[in-house]
Amino acid sequence: MHNPVPAKLTSPQRIKDLPAPAAPSERFLPRSGLEGGMAGLNWPCVVFSQRPDFSLQFASPNIKELTGFDAAAWCAHRDRFWEVIHESDAADLRQQFKHAVQSNSPVTSTFRIRHARTGRVAYIQEHRQPIINPDGVLLGYEVVWLDVTRQTIAEKRLSTAAWKETLAVLTLGMAHDFTNVIAGIHSLSESFLVQVDGQHPFHEGLSLIKKSSLQASQLVQRMINLHLGQTGERNYHNLNDIAGDLVELVKKILPRRIQLAAELSGPQLPVHLDVVEFRQVVINLLLNAADAMPRGGRLTLRTSRHEKLPALENMKGVTPRLPCICLTIQDTGNGIKQRHLASIFDPFFTTKAKGSGLGLYNARLAIEKLQGAISVVSKEGAGTSFQIWLPEADFSESSRQEKAAQHQRQTRHSLLLLGLPGEVLDKTAELLRSHNYHIVTATASDSLADLLQSSDYHFNGVFLLAEPNDPALNSLPAEVRQQNKNVKLVLKPAGCNQDDLDAQLLSDIDLLLNSDLSEADMLLKLKSFFDQSG
Repeated sequence: MHNPVPAKLTSPQRIKDLPAPAAPSERFLPRSGLEGGMAGLNWPCVVFSQRPDFSLQFASPNIKELTGFDAAAWCAHRDRFWEVIHESDAADLRQQFKHAVQSNSPVTSTFRIRHARTGRVAYIQEHRQPIINPDGVLLGYEVVWLDVTRQTIAEKRLSTAAWKETLAVLTLGMAHDFTNVIAGIHSLSESFLVQVDGQHPFHEGLSLIKKSSLQASQLVQRMINLHLGQTGERNYHNLNDIAGDLVELVKKILPRRIQLAAELSGPQLPVHLDVVEFRQVVINLLLNAADAMPRGGRLTLRTSRHEKLPALENMKGVTPRLPCICLTIQDTGNGIKQRHLASIFDPFFTTKAKGSGLGLYNARLAIEKLQGAISVVSKEGAGTSFQIWLPEADFSESSRQEKAAQHQRQTRHSLLLLGLPGEVLDKTAELLRSHNYHIVTATASDSLADLLQSSDYHFNGVFLLAEPNDPALNSLPAEVRQQNKNVKLVLKPAGCNQDDLDAQLLSDIDLLLNSDLSEADMLLKLKSFFDQSG
């Protein structure tokens, strides 16, 4: 492990051989200033001063929350820094630090760290300023860390969603073409079958072709239905029907070494859910279970009804009301290490070489929206069992949701205000709130999916503040529609005229508030629009 060597050193002495400052007076961050001023404050970022050997001489107290080591532990051990840096990012970081010292310039970078106690991965945006004396000797660094994990999750979701949308268009087109081919084979086999006698040697073969082509057509239709489904709409379903369909679908793509079985309890298990999103969660869990059985095994999808909730280990989500319904995905695979069980539902936690670490996190969020929970029981070498716990539908859910939405519409309108952070966004939010609008502000970097699909919000519309220097502006309408196709889109130019905006952007919105409107006219037009929409 080598440390970077500054280009401006006037002697051949390497940085790692430089003595660490021995007294507070030698620090490049005065104890009476930064350290003393921050000791008792709850800063949103972590600030520390670092010696050339990467040991810390001062760290703000909130470093423990982010890394698992308190400030004292950081300052006492020089290797602590590289212990928390994600091993895949360490080499690149060393190169960046070397460049910063050689150029005597600050460097901003994003990398991953591991929490020392939980093993959870966080994304850090770091600003590092090397401190070099007039003789070219590196004295240390001033460093600021900002946790950007949530922003990174949002960016990855948007990137994944964009690719899935493209992939859906391609596969849907191919599925339709394949359906036409299979339909032709089925029709010909049926036509030839009626022309041959039952004792004819071709009769058995034609019957097999007809049967197989029908099965293939049904399978492709199931795939098409998965692509055509839209998330965001809840309805009543029988959990047994969902489980049975998924078993038939997944069975076709699992390797033969894995036996997939369904154990369904009773004829009817009513649930009120978004079936498209729920299918995605269960399919991901089934495929994960298959990956855990590289040498084969048994995979079981089981449903059950419970009047009482059993003691649950490693549960995330909302304790469902009783009676509740459970969907279990059980495998006989490798199992999960006990020390990992508390972290598997956290974002970016993965034990796979190429895993994103978002699959179980997304499953957790989806189940929480249904007022349910997800739990896991596992024994290393003996298999894993995931349980999804949902409240049994009492068929009052739809009316309760409609009453809540109607009450909200009658009392005050709720708007998601999107724009660049700054004075324009803040003043617009303040104006709308002062006129009885419920406002939630967000920027393009925030996760729109979490906001628009969350049961905590019932937005009447999305208010876009169109500033000319907003690089994400033109893509926002499509992103909003993808998450909630029924929400109304309002756009108001800020610092520009509507003539300066993209024509496609203007065609995608429902209401344009001209830039020359007075505040009174804007509010009147906005109220009239949402009153009519309601």
